[in-house]
Amino acid sequence: MADAGDEALGEGKELRDQLTSMEARLSRLRDVRNQHNDAAKRSAESRNTVQKEYKRLREEINVELSKNKEIRKIAKAHQSRRDSIQQQVRDLIDQIRGSRKDAKKSKSFVIQLSETQAQLDQLERTLETIAMKIEKENELVKQVRDLSLKKKELEPLVEEDARIHIDLDNIEGSIQELKSQADAEHKAMVEAHEKADELWEEIKPLFEERDFKKSEGDRLHSEFLECREQADGVHKQIVELLSQVNEIRDKLKQERLEAKAWIDDHNEAVRKALTTPDQDEELASRLAETLIAGDSLSIGGIDSATEAESEKPSRKSRSAKKTAMRHIGAARGGRGKRTDKS
Repeated sequence: MADAGDEALGEGKELRDQLTSMEARLSRLRDVRNQHNDAAKRSAESRNTVQKEYKRLREEINVELSKNKEIRKIAKAHQSRRDSIQQQVRDLIDQIRGSRKDAKKSKSFVIQLSETQAQLDQLERTLETIAMKIEKENELVKQVRDLSLKKKELEPLVEEDARIHIDLDNIEGSIQELKSQADAEHKAMVEAHEKADELWEEIKPLFEERDFKKSEGDRLHSEFLECREQADGVHKQIVELLSQVNEIRDKLKQERLEAKAWIDDHNEAVRKALTTPDQDEELASRLAETLIAGDSLSIGGIDSATEAESEKPSRKSRSAKKTAMRHIGAARGGRGKRTDKS
């Protein structure tokens, strides 16, 4: 019995030592996990800051690019008007020199519209200022109507800002005027391109800074993911170790419960062995019930029913009872003597 107890105590000590070691390791693992989580948090905060700066730069670049695009669009419009005017100049020069076999058909829409408008204005002035026969007037009115229809057909084919007025009586002067307009459009185009180029030079450093912020944000995000992965790995170890710790705690708890139950049973047995008849609560309750029921009790605290049942005890039973009482008395006397000796 003693060997079994010693073995149980040794096993319990071994489990407690193992539990202490595991709890210390568990604490260290939690510290490592918290360090990884803190590093991940710092990386995430730095990443968020960099990404905000990246977003701000991207929005600023988009605004500047939109401005640059508008300037380029203005430059292209000046270029288009310049090219159109220069084409008109070439058409007028070809018309003067007569270098084209069919000049009327090869004229640009702008020239045709200008000539049509000039002829229409001339006919209208003639009708308003000169008196003529009805037949002649009807003929001019018909020409005005035909020119008006032709004008309506040409107008959709010519942009509003490309329409020019040509003096058919002074074509040379019209050519010089057109050249002057073409030079002005060319100058405006060059100035717009120069302004766009200057703006582009201001935008280029923003592109470089934006790309740096992008790569830095990606790097910090990778660090964040790596730290989180390490923290998750350590957390997995903690969960596994905690499961083992809880298992050992359950074993120790079960051992404590078994030891407590053994001690309680032992104390109860000792208490019952040391209890005298006058301290027996169960007997006292039974005697009280007998009195309440109106039955009589014999000397020594035995009721009549009990006495009737035990009127004829065997000699052997009486002898065994006396022997047991002597043992109890001897046990009490022995304890008293041992106390005196101590």
